[in-house]
Formats: sequence, C-alpha cells, structure tokens
Amino acid sequence: MERRTIVVMSDSHGDREIVQAIKEQWQDKADLIFHNGDSELEVNDPVWDGIQVVAGNMDFLAGYPDQQRVELDGYKIIQTHGHLQNINFTMDKLAYWAQEEEASICLYGHLHVPAAYQEAGILYVNPGSVSQPRGQILERLYAVLSIQGTLVRIDYYTRDHQLFPGLSKEFTIQ
Repeated sequence: MERRTIVVMSDSHGDREIVQAIKEQWQDKADLIFHNGDSELEVNDPVWDGIQVVAGNMDFLAGYPDQQRVELDGYKIIQTHGHLQNINFTMDKLAYWAQEEEASICLYGHLHVPAAYQEAGILYVNPGSVSQPRGQILERLYAVLSIQGTLVRIDYYTRDHQLFPGLSKEFTIQ
C-alpha cells in the first residue's frame, strides 16, 4: 500500500517567504499541500501553484474559495479556515459541516493552535500558525500527514523543517 503525504499550513499573515519555503521543501515529496487561510497574499500569486488555499478572515482580496474538497485514495479531505464556522466559540458548526460532507479528514486554521483529534470517525487537523502562534505552544508550526492505508500519522514541523517533539499523533481513518 502506497504511502501518501499531505502538508498543511495556515495563518502565515503576509509572510510569503515561509509559504514558499514550505512549498520548496515538500513539493517533490508531498501528494497535496494545503494553506488554510489568512495568507494575506494575492490570489494570483505564483506561490499558490500546486497549493490548495482557502480564504481566511484576514484575506480581504477577492478570489479565494471559503472551502475546498479534495479526494485522495478514496479519502475525502475538506478544508476551511474556520472563522465562518465560528470555531472561536464552538466546534459544532465545523463538525456538522464535516459530517454533511462525509469527510475523512477536516483541515482548518484560524485558532493559531496546533490540534489533531478524531470525532465521529472524522480526523480534524489544525496545523497551528507558521507566523503567529498562540496558546501553550508558541512555536511557529505546520503539519505533515502521512497516510498509509487507514493509518494516519500527524507530525508538526518548525519553520526550519525540524520535527517538533511531543505533538505527533496516530489515528485510524475509514
């Protein structure tokens, strides 16, 4: 069974260089690269070639979709920033949307806090922020999902592409 790699970043807030650096690091190794919004870059910036990107609450320039849906090896991956689902207050709207979409994996951002958890068979992943982290872990991070069959391993990496210790998790998805 072939291993698949997905890279997920979010909340770069105008830092084009880090988006480019992550893209260069992973473009030949990853099957998919996602940016979960608040890039504050123009929609036609060439950095987006090969990256699935959605609008965040700070992306005032028109043209980004609010959400995306991608399939990889039969797994449905959905992506949003999270502000439209009011995730600052509750994760319910995000969960309802993920259930409606029959998602295997739901990618989101907005909170600037790395998170990976599974609920009702859906894997939820927030990569944290590559520029402005919040919460207990004040490291600027992005996430890498390694999928082999039904096993998903999530690792978090620093801006210099080093594995951040203590946050890695494994899940089984259907």
